[in-house]
Amino acid sequence: MKRFTRRQIIITAAVVAALAVMTGGYLYYAKTYGNASKITLYDTASPDYDWQQLAADNNIVSDYLWSKTQSLMVTGASDGVLIPTSYTIAGRLVTQEASESGIYDLSDQAALLSCYVRAGNRSSAARLKNTVNERFATDSGLYLSRIGSDEDITAEEDNLDWLEAYLEYYAVYGTSDDYVAIKALTGKLFDTDGQIVPESLTVAHYVDTMYASVDDSDGNGNGDGGDASLEQIYGALVGEDQNEEVSRNEEDASVSGVKLSNVRLKLIYDLEHNNLLPQGSYDSALATVQGGIANADIPLYAYAYTVTDGSVSYIYTSEEDAAISVSESVATMRNLAEMGQLDEASYNSLRNLVLNTGIIDTYYYITTGNYSGTEAVEAYPDAMMVAFYMGDKDLYNALCRCVGSRVASKSSSPALYMIYREENGRYVFYAGENLSVRLSVG
Repeated sequence: MKRFTRRQIIITAAVVAALAVMTGGYLYYAKTYGNASKITLYDTASPDYDWQQLAADNNIVSDYLWSKTQSLMVTGASDGVLIPTSYTIAGRLVTQEASESGIYDLSDQAALLSCYVRAGNRSSAARLKNTVNERFATDSGLYLSRIGSDEDITAEEDNLDWLEAYLEYYAVYGTSDDYVAIKALTGKLFDTDGQIVPESLTVAHYVDTMYASVDDSDGNGNGDGGDASLEQIYGALVGEDQNEEVSRNEEDASVSGVKLSNVRLKLIYDLEHNNLLPQGSYDSALATVQGGIANADIPLYAYAYTVTDGSVSYIYTSEEDAAISVSESVATMRNLAEMGQLDEASYNSLRNLVLNTGIIDTYYYITTGNYSGTEAVEAYPDAMMVAFYMGDKDLYNALCRCVGSRVASKSSSPALYMIYREENGRYVFYAGENLSVRLSVG
């Protein structure tokens, strides 16, 4: 009988062990990644050096903004993984200590996940994704909109934000478990026809009158959409001579519908082309969004739509009577521009507003034909992307000027390079705004 030397035994054992490790590794890889369906996303460009330089000329330095936001609001914050909604730096008084909100919005985590993916930070992206799946998930299959507060809601908008970011993550780093989670969430947000599931919306309502407006009419009662009359948009509050205003009491009302800005055209396109939504979902969604424009004189988009017996009706105003939300309209413009489908009149209305006034106002008041209200700071990141998609560097530069005026520039500031809002004499830095601007600069 042949005897094996000690050296031969050691080598044989090492080979067997290596084969076992390789086999185990292969089985793990096959289970985790091998069964994961391949996903390809619609190829949209991101701002390159020329656009980033325009932003930098207006104090928005993308890398610095991203680095400081991470260090102040993630790694240096109390949670360490999730990003809080806001951070307030210390004030001038000794009693005005720095503080973070302690509240975590799902939409902010979605923006953070997109930032990690685009920065190529796989470990941080995976850690964040796992944390959200653990702490925001509910038995209903939807995610909580926020944690850390008394609110316990699952808003459609926040879940769509997460689905968009999750799909982006999956296309680069995803596992088979992620695919299952994405498919399940898609099934909760969309019906079997590929339409977004309606939710309860609060809109301005006048006692004994209709909503402003829930009729998809062309102004002549044809109901073929996209050209609503002034009376329909205004909510039947204008007298017959259109000068005499009718005095009525306003109250909030709930309606089952879908916010038009929630119809994320690129997301729907990607889901359809990866067999997660039925064929025709994108074309149907595009037609619905394009039909939401008020009319030729008011090239802004509706707040929401409802569907009754297959017929689409639009709601043009939300919390303010006889006024169209400009930020909601701009968000819808971005969805269209991203797919090369933005109406020229709508784009020009935004361009003229910014270049002529220097800001984006909160409301467009239908009776006066004027923009007014406080500055809609939340609209700037969307508007910046509209300008980018339309190749308009003049508009992009003007928007960067608006945002850049609120960049912390004091060298001793712990939030140097971040974007602030001044509230009650304190400087507050919102996660959503800083992350959205980062994504809009590239």
